[in-house]
Amino acid sequence: MNILILRSSFQTDDFVRTEYAELLGLLKDKCNAEIKIIGDENVETFQETSLQLQSVNFVMIATGGTENLFKKLFAMETFRETSLQKTITLIADGRNNSLAASLEILSYLSENGKEGRILHGTNDEIVNEIVETRYGTSLPTDLFNGTRIGVFGQPSDWLIASGVDYEYIREHYGIETVFIDLQRLVDEIGSSEKTDMLAADKTYTAIKKICQEERLDAMTIRCFDIVKACNTTSCLALAKLNDEGIVAGCEGDMQTLMTMLLAKKLLNEPAFMANPSILTDTTSMFAHCTVPLSMCYKTSMRTHFESGIGVAVQGDMPLGDYTIMKWGGRKLDKYFVTEAKAIKNEYSNHFCRTQITFDINLKPYLLNHPIGNHHVIIKGRHAEEIKRFLTSCLASRRP
Repeated sequence: MNILILRSSFQTDDFVRTEYAELLGLLKDKCNAEIKIIGDENVETFQETSLQLQSVNFVMIATGGTENLFKKLFAMETFRETSLQKTITLIADGRNNSLAASLEILSYLSENGKEGRILHGTNDEIVNEIVETRYGTSLPTDLFNGTRIGVFGQPSDWLIASGVDYEYIREHYGIETVFIDLQRLVDEIGSSEKTDMLAADKTYTAIKKICQEERLDAMTIRCFDIVKACNTTSCLALAKLNDEGIVAGCEGDMQTLMTMLLAKKLLNEPAFMANPSILTDTTSMFAHCTVPLSMCYKTSMRTHFESGIGVAVQGDMPLGDYTIMKWGGRKLDKYFVTEAKAIKNEYSNHFCRTQITFDINLKPYLLNHPIGNHHVIIKGRHAEEIKRFLTSCLASRRP
């Protein structure tokens, strides 16, 4: 989500950041907002900035004296016709004459045949309204429209409850599934003798090449067959692909891949796909042999846990706030999401290589009614936004 903030030439960007620090923090944490502040002096060069006009979702009026600044923006065709579609939503909490300026702007929009509205209230009220608004203009299923997912081989044999109805996700979510014969990947990797790291790099190059050829946005792979056929692993390849924007999951688990894809599309966050491994009455530990490198402050390359060969990623993830979630069912009609704090990164040879422990008791859920094995972990506290999205998504689904 992109929010454009307008200020008068009498104030500075630093003034806005300080004055609205609490609101901006909430917008970033709860709405995953990217924020751009502009004033009269830089409006002419705005289209050349990283936040393009056509991607603006909301306009926050930070001060009075911004009416003409808005008028200049409105004169730009990309802003007027593309960015805000039918309704232009203004944000004004009332400080610094922001509401007064917003009322003038709203009247200007009406005179020019454009619908608009103002979000006004406390910080929490404004943020909650923004979250609601995100899903009010279009079906949440549109988030995935046009996505291409590659399935390299079939799901692993032990994943007896992790498949999806491919036709359903095509019809309901606009997702096209592309089935890739694993032999194609094996041929790309080759069978000549190489060091473990060279073989892992060759696997990464081969998977990425096929992803580019097939124009894939996401992929999942029956990875243990690669271990057997090529004496190497795809763990490092998946870690790197996730960092590069291609959502990549293990073991052909489509439900978990969809959860990872949700994290990317909705929150723009990379995701750690992991096994619940140790559960106590106060903690839950997750582990797997691959993790996006960008989620870690330190990484080491070890052998793959189950096979003892190839390259796996041991990543130390920062302690602090995370969201743990799973979107599942053959028609993606179930979900679980919660928030927890990571409290330790201890390493043991008895588990997959990346291991992280949270201060949460997941026994009641996981030991009684889990949604499969793998779960997805992302940085930050996003449970409220995910719940709102998935509740809206399930409400819109066709039988």
